[in-house]
Amino acid sequence: MIIGIMPHTRKPEAVAMTKELVTFFDEQGVSVWLEQGAAGLIGRPDLGQPLQELKNLTVLLVLGGDGALLNAARLISGLNVPLLGVNMGHLGFLTELEKEDIYTALERLLNGEYTVEERMFIDTVVKREGAEVASYRALNDAVITRGTFARIIRLQTWVDGYHVMDYIADGMIVSTPTGSTAYSLSAGGPIVDPLLDSITMTPICPHTLAARSVVVRPQSEVTVTVEAAHEDVMLTIDGQLGFRLQSHDSVIIRQSPVRAGFVKLRGRNFFQVLHERLKTPQV
Repeated sequence: MIIGIMPHTRKPEAVAMTKELVTFFDEQGVSVWLEQGAAGLIGRPDLGQPLQELKNLTVLLVLGGDGALLNAARLISGLNVPLLGVNMGHLGFLTELEKEDIYTALERLLNGEYTVEERMFIDTVVKREGAEVASYRALNDAVITRGTFARIIRLQTWVDGYHVMDYIADGMIVSTPTGSTAYSLSAGGPIVDPLLDSITMTPICPHTLAARSVVVRPQSEVTVTVEAAHEDVMLTIDGQLGFRLQSHDSVIIRQSPVRAGFVKLRGRNFFQVLHERLKTPQV
């Protein structure tokens, strides 16, 4: 067994916990992988290894919030390495553990008392004048938005070559079921069980009351074509990667052939997490 640890390096408590976990795993006789920068931060450069060695891991332990887990998921996509997220932030839909539960949970992990839950990625391609100019993989969503001071944009949407609707809006969110509780939820999109496979299109601040989210089967190809009288339009992947779009660019989204694996230890299902994260405060 080789356990990888990937802390959010800008969170001191995540770095401190990494140091504690290295000691814990040493005592258990378990090999540890650390990215070279994190290894240097905890004073253990001997443990630092290049990212190419990620493929040899049994589990990758991610210390941070949902953002850190999204980044890690994209980084190891296609390597068949499951992720175990430890919430070091505030709102954690994707993380499995709170930091105070970690050592009890790790005992179960080392004993093999866990399952792996699979979720879908989407692959996104940008085409400009018929040529591919960018490609990305996302666990949550691909989002097309206007800039802060730009005017609204027109978005033509197509599913499997069939014209669905033209939206006059601030943008469009194309999300996985995992991403249904992220930006799409804030824009009024549906909550989708992350163990389903589907693709959801949710307009952002549409200029018509008739505009609604559309959910399609995972095998569908979703195309969004941008029309704008300005050059301030962005494609954002998982809220972390960005690409500037031009008018008449087409953004094509498909289900990815690879899947993300998440370690499940506590037996909580999605709806228990949803209740904890979204419950109404006591009056």
